[in-house]
Amino acid sequence: MVLESSVFPSVAYPSVEPEAADLLITSIGHASPRAASVLSQALELPVETVVDALYRAPARLLANLPAADAARLAALIGTLGVEASVTPAGGPVARAPAMDLAAELLDLDAADAVAATLGRFLGMDPAAALDLLLTPPGVILGAVTEATVRALETSLPAGAVRLTASRPDQARFALFASDLSHQQVNVLRQRLPAGADLSPGGSATVFDLDRSEADALWRRLKAPEQVRIVDQAFLRFSLELVAAPPEGAAALEALAGVPAEDFDLLRRALPVPVEAGVAFDALESRLAAYAEAGLTVRAELETFSYQALDVLSAPAATLAELGLPGPAPLTTGLMPRPRARLLRHRLEAAGAEVLFSEARA
Repeated sequence: MVLESSVFPSVAYPSVEPEAADLLITSIGHASPRAASVLSQALELPVETVVDALYRAPARLLANLPAADAARLAALIGTLGVEASVTPAGGPVARAPAMDLAAELLDLDAADAVAATLGRFLGMDPAAALDLLLTPPGVILGAVTEATVRALETSLPAGAVRLTASRPDQARFALFASDLSHQQVNVLRQRLPAGADLSPGGSATVFDLDRSEADALWRRLKAPEQVRIVDQAFLRFSLELVAAPPEGAAALEALAGVPAEDFDLLRRALPVPVEAGVAFDALESRLAAYAEAGLTVRAELETFSYQALDVLSAPAATLAELGLPGPAPLTTGLMPRPRARLLRHRLEAAGAEVLFSEARA
């Protein structure tokens, strides 16, 4: 429904009286970003004020209105899909902490539906929204509140996406640096925490930085192409089994779901991956669980790993539709792991025979 400015009542701003009320935004609900411009024009408010109220709800949008006008405005705003409420004027509004939000596509069959929903929520083309989702670490929203996270979660197909929200003011960060100059190496070396080190090629991975430490390193290194600083909550790891005793079948089945009848075959093929998508905060406990069971595993960062696909056979029309040069067999270029998974899924759904090729960080 499109609301014009004339639909909204003329709003005066009297001094606080017993019947006065404030109009609160409690959630963006199922509204699209276009709601911000509609409300900005209709209520003659700066669009920045409206955007802040929508994405960082709960927030006071208008204050000291006649209670009847406030109720009428709340109802009209609700027609945009925004959730609004009325409260006595001057009451405290506890602002929720800001969060960054990352997403992982779990249900590959739901990719198009997720892209459509996410695109509408973010105000962008579905293809661009899907690209954002498939670009590690998959950060899709920044500086929003819990109400916005819940609104997006509710709108997405059930079970199709895993959302991870993190508060930057409380988060721990990881720094990934590579190909640093001699001067940058010296800067980084002076600020490395105990136990961290630099490789001869000017590369380093440093975990467990707080926000101020991460920001200071970013400013000093001045190398956006060679340095990544990532919230550790958004990192994912794969676990690879490298050694297992003959009696470890039951433990591996309990820990990783590997059928006991496949254990002997798996031992002959070591090393083999046994888990994927392990969050950073769960990594230590997972490694400890395997060690306690007598199984030796190693963790590999998968967030920034790249993979190629070996397309052994595929219909020419499918290759063209997915933007791949034909004919098969062919090997694609390296691409981020989530993109490679989805492309392989779509190829196989169309009858292609596909294998993962080279993978690297």
